[in-house]
Amino acid sequence: MNTNFADLTRALRRRWSSGRSQPCAVADPFRTLTVQLRLSRMADEMRSLERDVGRWARAHHLTAATAAYDDLLIEAAHMAGLDIPDAPPAVRRLMIESALRHDGWSW
Repeated sequence: MNTNFADLTRALRRRWSSGRSQPCAVADPFRTLTVQLRLSRMADEMRSLERDVGRWARAHHLTAATAAYDDLLIEAAHMAGLDIPDAPPAVRRLMIESALRHDGWSW
C-alpha cells in the first residue's frame, strides 16, 4: 500500500509541481536506461580517478569526467521533468542526484 501511495504522489508531484508550466512527457525507457548506465560508468570512472594518485594528468582527467557526469545529470533531470537549480556546480550536482534518487533513479 505504501509503495502505491509513494508512486502516486511522485507522479502527481512531477505533473503539477510548482515552476512547471506543463506536465512532463513520459521518457523513453530505453533512453532512460542508457542515461542511467552512462551515469554509472562515469561515476565509476570518477571513483577510479580519485583512487589512482599516480595517474598522469589526473586532475585534467578528473575535471573532464566530472564535467561529463554533470552533463549527464542535467540530461537525466530534463528527462525526469526536474528543474535545474541555479547553484554552484558541486551543489547543483548534489541537488540533482538527490532529486533523481528520490524519483527512483539509480546508477
